[in-house]
Amino acid sequence: MAKKVFKSLTTCMMETIHILDDLSGKLQMERILHNITQKLYEKTNCQTCAIIRFQTGNERLEIANSQGLSWQFCKMYRQNKVDPLIQDFLWQESPKSIPDVSLDEPAVSVFQLEHPFKSCYCIPLQTNKKPAGYLYLDSAEADHFTPDDMLLAQLYAKIISVTLLKDNLQAALEKRQERNKETGSILYDIFYSRLGEALAKAERQGEKLSAILMDIVKFDQILTAYGDEVCQKLLKELSMTVNGSLRTYDAISRFGADELIISLPGHSVGEATACTRKLHELIRQKTFTDKKLHIDVSIGVAAFPDHARTPAGLVTALKNALVESKRSPEHKICVAGEFFE
Repeated sequence: MAKKVFKSLTTCMMETIHILDDLSGKLQMERILHNITQKLYEKTNCQTCAIIRFQTGNERLEIANSQGLSWQFCKMYRQNKVDPLIQDFLWQESPKSIPDVSLDEPAVSVFQLEHPFKSCYCIPLQTNKKPAGYLYLDSAEADHFTPDDMLLAQLYAKIISVTLLKDNLQAALEKRQERNKETGSILYDIFYSRLGEALAKAERQGEKLSAILMDIVKFDQILTAYGDEVCQKLLKELSMTVNGSLRTYDAISRFGADELIISLPGHSVGEATACTRKLHELIRQKTFTDKKLHIDVSIGVAAFPDHARTPAGLVTALKNALVESKRSPEHKICVAGEFFE
């Protein structure tokens, strides 16, 4: 028995070390939270494991990651106002244990997520002592969670809190340093990192994600005729025009000398293509800079999971689609035609 416990403890420590390795590097929050919920789900043999956090910039709760919940439930789950019972629980900083639903029926109706449960265990999450959400586990069996299960959940709750704190600090830093001075768009390294997060979320929730890569037609001729200063103004105004047509959770970045890359979470290939046509027409009708320049753009479109499943694959698909659009004088918009790893 002692040998079995020691082996289990060793396995747990090794798995935790892998999670801490991810945390000590460039933050990939989706990956870290997914690994934690997966390990807890497997180790405690629970019905549901979920990380519920406050959304950035408001006091509504959202499911950041989960096991045992449908993606439809996670997508629709929002609390416009936190229930007083949950609010008290978060402020008290102590775990909430419901070993049997008959012992605390008012709390059951508030804490229950998608599935009815017989027992539940929740742990508050904090960042610099500020409530950040909670870790949730439930089971279809009464008295399911052992002291060892609870201790393991408390350990992972601490790691989740550190992960959320690092994510908040990184977001604050990026907000100060994320903009390209010439175009006002997000710096590409930050864009690429966020694209990876968005793809991980889309895969986990069974959603679509599309992206666009656009290039200014005959940019070298404009540069020769008007100089660098006018071209930088052109890029900035083009970026602002595109950005003004996007949703708040879309993202735009400068990709090369005269290319812009845009991510469109939730958009299928068809929806992204329709959006691109409207954007293309808007750009063609507008004049740019005090030189009243009329420009055209070539555009490549690619999507997850149709053309790639990774950020690198998606960017490669976009580049190939853009090359094809440049080759065709009649078709300025081209959708990727093959899958890229």
